[in-house]
Amino acid sequence: MSNYPLTKLNHDGTLLQGINSTYSDEYADNMCDLHLRSEYLDCEYGKTRKCYRLRAKNPHTVEMALRYDIRCPECNSGMLKQIGRCRNSHELGLYACPICEKRRNS
Repeated sequence: MSNYPLTKLNHDGTLLQGINSTYSDEYADNMCDLHLRSEYLDCEYGKTRKCYRLRAKNPHTVEMALRYDIRCPECNSGMLKQIGRCRNSHELGLYACPICEKRRNS
């Protein structure tokens, strides 16, 4: 799995962009305030879906997690759409990029 540290693109820090890195899971969890970790979900007809789990170093409430808008780290143009809920206060929502999914399915 890949880890993508998030950088702030606006003054209040709610618009984020993931950057590609070679960070290990342990390093990203300990050093990044916020980062995305890629995950693959099994879908119908034997297909897999690439998704991203938003992860936080410091505990977040659901309301805190929902305030972020995140650009796709793969295509850099699409905004990620939340497709799954928070697991706990550090493993936040599950996201997918509609633009990348459309490209993969066409």
